[in-house]
Amino acid sequence: MSPRRAFSLAAAVFSLFLVLAALPIEWPLDDFAEYWAAGRLNASGQNPYEPAAMLQEEREIGWQHPDPDMMYNPPWTLALAMPIGAVSFHIARSIWLPVQLVITLWCASTLWILYGGSPIHSARACGLALLWMPTLIALRMGQLSPIILLGLVGFLWALARHRELAAGVFFALTLVKPQLVALVWVPFVPWTIVERRWKVLAGAIGAVAGASLVAISTNPRVFGQYHYLIASAPPTLTFESPNLATIFRAAMGTASSWPQFVPTCLGAVVVGLMWFRTRAGWEWTSQLPGLVLISCFLTSYGGWAFDLVVLLIPVLATAARVVRSGRRAIVSAAVAAFVGVSGVAFAMHAAGAPQPAFLWMTPAVAIACYLLNRRI
Repeated sequence: MSPRRAFSLAAAVFSLFLVLAALPIEWPLDDFAEYWAAGRLNASGQNPYEPAAMLQEEREIGWQHPDPDMMYNPPWTLALAMPIGAVSFHIARSIWLPVQLVITLWCASTLWILYGGSPIHSARACGLALLWMPTLIALRMGQLSPIILLGLVGFLWALARHRELAAGVFFALTLVKPQLVALVWVPFVPWTIVERRWKVLAGAIGAVAGASLVAISTNPRVFGQYHYLIASAPPTLTFESPNLATIFRAAMGTASSWPQFVPTCLGAVVVGLMWFRTRAGWEWTSQLPGLVLISCFLTSYGGWAFDLVVLLIPVLATAARVVRSGRRAIVSAAVAAFVGVSGVAFAMHAAGAPQPAFLWMTPAVAIACYLLNRRI
């Protein structure tokens, strides 16, 4: 990105922040509230994984539910949450929405170009990203899922420019929700070792270590506090996730959470074998869309509608290839598939459908992408 473009982007973000901060907006108290509250608690040396402390912080911004909205993200995520919690909720939310928008639009335009789309049509890719139902839900809720998208797209972007240290730092961003794209890490580690991409591995390890040190600097016991929350109230049992793992656990009829990890473990074996067989010609740009689809479908928990903003990777990769084909019939089929999936998801969300009902989205995207690529 040129300095002029970076300056223009920063100016646009700052201008949007000033407008949002000046308006008397009643921001929804969704997931962003948990990041804000946890960041404030950890910055002051308190336990960000303690329900009573979280509830007290959230009450101050109007939380009405009897139970707090807990942050289940690992402690290194607090390196992002602590600056958020350093200002008032209104200011923090006014900053975070423009940042989310910039991240999403940059990822969309970058994906479009990486997968062979014409730069002059990057605006179309941005439009697709904003019409994708999970994108708008993630923006509304102030979710961290665009950070995962940034991590994956930034990784591809940095690799293409031979900036290996930056590639590792970007890849580490996916660990704000490690379970969502866990299977992407299966080939990443052996790939860095076999290919001797030590800078990539160092970037990833350094980023996680640095973020962890930031969290520990104000609260040395934060990792123990996180472990206690995960052990006493496992997210695999606390939430009914729209994924195969939840169905498997329900079919097993057990109160234990171990069945939730079976699909991910089986997927790890399959992905590991896939990497081993193709390691000599492994190419991240071609492999990542499929890995993201498999990982979202087999995640141990999560995969909610707002998490599926990461599916913009297979969606835009396929869209770029469809447009390059120049075949109107395939373009029309692709448009119909996109409108169908996103439109039905919007209708379900407007009707108040429970999150487990969105289980169909990842398989639908996978099937549509497969069929469109086959026709091309």
